[in-house]
Amino acid sequence: MPHPEIPWEKIAVFDVNHGGLSIAKQLEKYGILAVAFDVYKKMPADIMKAAGDESVTDSETDSETDSETGTKIKITANEDDLTDDFELVCLPVHLSPENSFYKKAEELGLPTMTHHEIVGRLLRSDPRIADRYLVEITGVRGKTSTAVLLAQMLSYKNRVLLHTSEGMTFWDNGRFERIEPGISITPAYVPDLADLAFERKYMPNTLIFEISLGFTGAQDIGILTEAHPDYMIAGGTMNSTDAKTKMISRSKEGSAFVVSYHDSEIIQNYIREDQELIIFDDSGEAVEENTPTDVYVNITTGTDEEPVADIESSRTGIFFRAPLSSGYNVNSYKTAMAAAVAAALELDIPEQQITEVISEFKGVKGRMREYEEKGRLIMDNSNSGLTIETAETALKYMLEKYTDKKSPEYDSTVSKRVTLVIGEDEKTVCEGIEPHDIEELIVDYRDDIQNLILVGERMKPFTKVKASDCEDDPLEKTEDDIFCKSIYADSFEDGLEKAIEITDEGDIIVAAVKCFR
Repeated sequence: MPHPEIPWEKIAVFDVNHGGLSIAKQLEKYGILAVAFDVYKKMPADIMKAAGDESVTDSETDSETDSETGTKIKITANEDDLTDDFELVCLPVHLSPENSFYKKAEELGLPTMTHHEIVGRLLRSDPRIADRYLVEITGVRGKTSTAVLLAQMLSYKNRVLLHTSEGMTFWDNGRFERIEPGISITPAYVPDLADLAFERKYMPNTLIFEISLGFTGAQDIGILTEAHPDYMIAGGTMNSTDAKTKMISRSKEGSAFVVSYHDSEIIQNYIREDQELIIFDDSGEAVEENTPTDVYVNITTGTDEEPVADIESSRTGIFFRAPLSSGYNVNSYKTAMAAAVAAALELDIPEQQITEVISEFKGVKGRMREYEEKGRLIMDNSNSGLTIETAETALKYMLEKYTDKKSPEYDSTVSKRVTLVIGEDEKTVCEGIEPHDIEELIVDYRDDIQNLILVGERMKPFTKVKASDCEDDPLEKTEDDIFCKSIYADSFEDGLEKAIEITDEGDIIVAAVKCFR
């Protein structure tokens, strides 16, 4: 049957590395002839296997049978297969215009549409989703934490299907059941995720999806956690903020958007009159400027000297206080708390339930979460949104907490050696963390770090410093000293294991590895 919002009969879907094949399969369900193009000519082994020919290694054309339609989906890495009889090219927002397939599409004069938008069209016409409430969360940082907090808050009122970089879960009455482990948060996979959940008979009232680089346009509420710091994508031709915001003006009628006060001015350029803007303040900037906002979250100290979150709205006059748990850096979660609370209040979640969730919250794996393992004090800040700034935040937090004599946690009887695990797990991330930025951070803190573990292929050169560089006068410490003693690890897991091996009970481990978790 023809698709009501996708009128084209033949579509070229670019980039099998970021979900192009999944989109092609979804289009085939509606009788649309879709061809998946391997635009990087690096088709992964699992795609080769799915195509039924593990021997194809030279970018030949192959095909895969769609189990539902019984039709063959063509997969090709041949530019000659892109011809002018295609009516549309569907491509990821981050694809560089310098890509040879992109250039070929322009030469042929083929119209283009992003993965985000075509997925939005698929979702809007899906009756299983159209009858339910859809929340999408995007942003530079804080997406996963916001999503987890909001899912738990909503679960006391609704059954919630949640997908983040941690995986897919089903929430009901404050508790969750894990459905699948981590699956990419690229928009291309959202229809597949919905299929998987409904086929397994999960019946949510609300669906929450963490989405990279923007909204699909099908959401009822879109949450932009943080637009800054901006960075360039698509071969340096587009900034990330434009990618995240341009789908706002193309989103469905009556949709609402939750954004920070700091980013609200940017959003004003995109939002339509029929859409609602919900503003949260996580920095106090709006308070200082005496500007009303829907939610302001301030982390302060209660009467028992323990941290509390004060939550208020200058628009509605509400105020309530949530005591906070220990074991994580509460200040690093202010954005997630503010964004989640703003969305929860918009969805009529009672203040008491919001308070209970925030009070019981202990952080999210890989997001400024502190814990003990084998007597080691570990700060885990290894996630897909890691930046050099948040890596430094994790290191400073542990240094100030355990090595600063002014800290109540300081123990003069124990010598706490610090091990830094830093780098990128390039097998699981697209946008890495620049090695020269990591080098500068290490040099700045070389007097505080006793052991260094460098993760990822791009960090290997820093472990190759000649031993002779460390044989200078020990009183004249050089920048190379810490690198001479560094250890190389292939992955985040390998790096953490090695850190535990070389440390003793009471030592500090800071893990700041950019990886998909």
